[in-house]
Amino acid sequence: MDTAIVDTGPVPLRRLLLLTQFPLWALTILSFVFLLGALDARVQATNDATQARVRIENLSDLLVRVLDMETGVRGYVIAGDPVFLEPYQSARAALPGDLLALRDTMRLSGTPEQNARNVDRIETLIFRWLAEIATPEINLRATDPDAAAELVRSQRGKKLLDATRAQIAALNARETQALQDREAEAVRQLERLRLALLLAGSVLVLLGLVNALAQAGLITRYLGNLTRAAQRLTDAAPTPTPAHAPGLSPGSSLSPESGPAPADDTPGAATLERRRAPVTVQVGGPREFRELAGTFNLMSQRLQAAQQEARDRADQLAQRNTWMRSLGELSDAMQAARSLDEGARILERALPLLLPGTRGALSHHNASRNLLVPLLHWGDEAAVTHAPDHCWALRRGEVQHPDNRRFAPPCPGQSGAYTCLPLFSHGETLGLLRVANADPDQPLPDTTRALLPGVARQIALALASLRLQDRLLQQSIRDPLTGLFNRRHLEDVMNEQVALAHAEGRPLSLIALDVDHFKRLNDTFGHDAGDAALVRISAALKDAAPPGSTPARPGGEEFSLLLPGTDESGAAAIAENLRAQVAALDLRHAGIALGQITLSLGVATLNADAATPAALTVAADQALYAAKRQGRNRVELA
Repeated sequence: MDTAIVDTGPVPLRRLLLLTQFPLWALTILSFVFLLGALDARVQATNDATQARVRIENLSDLLVRVLDMETGVRGYVIAGDPVFLEPYQSARAALPGDLLALRDTMRLSGTPEQNARNVDRIETLIFRWLAEIATPEINLRATDPDAAAELVRSQRGKKLLDATRAQIAALNARETQALQDREAEAVRQLERLRLALLLAGSVLVLLGLVNALAQAGLITRYLGNLTRAAQRLTDAAPTPTPAHAPGLSPGSSLSPESGPAPADDTPGAATLERRRAPVTVQVGGPREFRELAGTFNLMSQRLQAAQQEARDRADQLAQRNTWMRSLGELSDAMQAARSLDEGARILERALPLLLPGTRGALSHHNASRNLLVPLLHWGDEAAVTHAPDHCWALRRGEVQHPDNRRFAPPCPGQSGAYTCLPLFSHGETLGLLRVANADPDQPLPDTTRALLPGVARQIALALASLRLQDRLLQQSIRDPLTGLFNRRHLEDVMNEQVALAHAEGRPLSLIALDVDHFKRLNDTFGHDAGDAALVRISAALKDAAPPGSTPARPGGEEFSLLLPGTDESGAAAIAENLRAQVAALDLRHAGIALGQITLSLGVATLNADAATPAALTVAADQALYAAKRQGRNRVELA
């Protein structure tokens, strides 16, 4: 056997590799110092811009506080309701903190002394407004509303607040300009940093390439010597022809139990085995190659298992994504719904798709909140009305599965393995979602149970939105005192009904009515008694209004009744009946008899002379005025 000797030279390889790294390290340190300086300048410019933004935000917060206080005082002076003072009180409580935060941030500005003087002026104006305007108006509104209104009309508060806004706007403009300057400086520093990075990166790449070529040449030269020595050792040993499967050496760890061998173009164990050749000298080959083949087989098996797990997870993820898209479509549809009934129809179509293989029902509170009434159901589930206190899920305020209520008796009207989910939104209980397997003998699968919280959250949010939307709609079209429709809704309905009457050739009548001597009633018994009389009259108007009509209170002591499909004689009969009912009322307030209340009523019917909503309204008003002139407590036709 030949013996090969590798000559590595007088200098150790490690020392040569370290020596070639010194220039690259030195240049890296210099580049780091240079880039650190550029980065510090960029960070400083960014911090200055951030401080300017904070000052602008503090100015905006202060302006919002001032507007909240002004709005609260104005609302209280107008309405006299202490609830309007809530934004004023919370804004005034937060005002010292906002001013302190503004002063702290202004100390970091480019002109701290000037900005401090500006803040002093703003603070002086605000507290002048509080002392001279807001507090007197609030105090006067409780004792002398006219004096409070006169103080508002004097516009002293407006002048102070205008001056305050001007000071804030001027200071905000200066800070905005400072922000723009600092952002421009930050952009310039960023350009310098980008140029520095480009220059340093180019030099480092070039030096790294030179260093890599030098190291590669050095390592290749020595490895070439080692390779030639190993080749000579290999040539000295005989190479027998394998008598087993082609491409595998006798010591290969690949076996049928370890799985199929990799393909020929895969750098796996089989490829490595084909490169092996038995030798009689130890060059670090036979045992290491066998271990590498065994390691590769184990890695291949684990990789196959990981790929199968990844495919399974991908399938689950695809199913989850499909379900999430369906849930998103449900959310979009519920946001577009305009009523609770429309939302229920959407949920009836969506829940069987989102919760396949289930049956269930959705219940919500009635107007009195003493019953849970069915809103929808799917599958073979029956709709059940029951009291909220009978439901364990609502009692406990949490989801109730069959396995965690083993000791609790079933809710009334329920049997079987139900999962009950209370629906909450912003601390309010909205209803109950009850779900069970379509097969009464089987519980809900774990996958379906995992989907239920997401579905319940979407349903709760949708129900809260629809209920809020309905409340806001009613608030926008109803008179708050009497519950009748307001002028805006009356005008909208009248425009629609006039168009339908012309298109379908059907009659349309309008009754305009006014309380006789209502001012005298207010002056004699007070506004509370007047409001009580208006409420009683509105109740009589609701009772007299036939189905499909629109009773409304346009304002004050004026009422209207729009009567689609009613001709002049029918409208006159309704008006006369209403007049008689109101005249017969025995009105009392706080134990005091208010005397007889009478109405003057004018009746107008859609015709050639009153063919538009405005003309119909004018005709009814003129008939009302005629009733007033004829002595009141009567009905006049247009």
